[in-house]
Amino acid sequence: MNETRTLAQWIANLRLRDVPDEVREHARRFILDNFGCQIAGATLPWSQAYYEVVRKTRSGTHSTVAYFGDRLSPDDAAFINSTFNHANETDDTHLKSPTHPGSIAVPAALAMAEYARADGEKLLAAVIAAYEIQIRISWACSPFLIYRGHHPPVGVGPFGAAAAGAILMGFDAERTLNALAIAGSHSAGLIEYTRTGGSVKRIHSAIPAAAGVRAALFAEAGITGPHSILEGDKGFCKVFAGDYDLNRLTEGLGTRYHLLDNALKPYSCCHLIHAAFDALDQLRDREPLTPGQVKSITVYTNSEPILSHIGSIVEPQDILGAQFSLPFSLAMRLHHGGRGVNGGNGYWDYPNVNLKDPRLLETARNVKCVVPDNAEWARVDKGAGIEVETTDDRRLREIVPYSKGLPENPMSAAEVKEKFHSLVDPILPAGRPDEIVAAVDHVETIKSVEKLAQLLVVPATKRYTAVAGGRR
Repeated sequence: MNETRTLAQWIANLRLRDVPDEVREHARRFILDNFGCQIAGATLPWSQAYYEVVRKTRSGTHSTVAYFGDRLSPDDAAFINSTFNHANETDDTHLKSPTHPGSIAVPAALAMAEYARADGEKLLAAVIAAYEIQIRISWACSPFLIYRGHHPPVGVGPFGAAAAGAILMGFDAERTLNALAIAGSHSAGLIEYTRTGGSVKRIHSAIPAAAGVRAALFAEAGITGPHSILEGDKGFCKVFAGDYDLNRLTEGLGTRYHLLDNALKPYSCCHLIHAAFDALDQLRDREPLTPGQVKSITVYTNSEPILSHIGSIVEPQDILGAQFSLPFSLAMRLHHGGRGVNGGNGYWDYPNVNLKDPRLLETARNVKCVVPDNAEWARVDKGAGIEVETTDDRRLREIVPYSKGLPENPMSAAEVKEKFHSLVDPILPAGRPDEIVAAVDHVETIKSVEKLAQLLVVPATKRYTAVAGGRR
């Protein structure tokens, strides 16, 4: 027992000098990747709808809103930047849990760093802590959170954001414990959107980012919470997951960093679909195919719940539905004909896709997602296989054990920067992307986090009009 207190003590005592170089390097890549998601995500219409609501109804001067440059309270800035960050299914994923730690950790830490006037060293430490806390809690409850219908980021995210705030405001262990305890009362999130869509999923990182920031601010003011919020009989793990492993909360704490298992996303859709893209790419490298030559595609997985997560929607009614539709997304890739990051499932592809395109719909109807009779894959998040039946009666088969971006098949530092440029080059002034890359590469040396935040702002004369399906 006392797992929550143990985590609080670790957070309060965390110093960047004690963190392995490999962990710090991964954290810098995650910061850059999430900055790219924020800047690009701000251009989308659903992002700007949320932005307008907050801008018109809230106030504050502490923290910067990416892209637009408004100054808002830290919780509101974290909410908006996290909305942008998670706007188009491009942010990172910890598939083993599963959760989306970066779109909560990075916006919350940056907003609180500005509020606390912290430097880049503390910002990096806060990001690392936020990742680790979220992942450990989600992993302790995996896979039962998502199987019971909870969306893990909304459940575990408040704890991560609160951890970031605790570091940036210099909390001791007791105040950090209260920040975590308060964060637990903000946990929420349901995944019905995987069945019937809806744009509210776009704020499933924003809700916990703002909640965790508020929890830290409340703890600073002396508010307290239940110190057994994770392990208690009516705590998070038992109430939300039902079945769980408390050992995963603290096992190897300080020596084993689960953020090293985190995955970056080369494609802008549910990560559980990615292995099928890679399998199609590899198959077409060997056997060139046109859409007209494809009679059917069967995609194999070994989990009924995950199959339901990505296989329920065949004819999506909105962009989010397309991003959680394996059949439709695979049809997009087949008809595009490209591969890799530029294979038709990128950031700018989904907002501009014609959901009623008869060619895409016809192909999607011929894509089947099934659970094989034999145990061909040990875990669904470790790969996928496809079998293509052609119009001339050939059967072409390809298996990908690890999709691109997973720790077993990672994106290199150069590939992360390539993705960043693909997100922001169409938006930022010339030279600015390279400034951001250089700043993040040396984030520990930054004295004023506010200057870093200002690099994410686009001049009003350079901003894009947000029209899904229209101008990019």
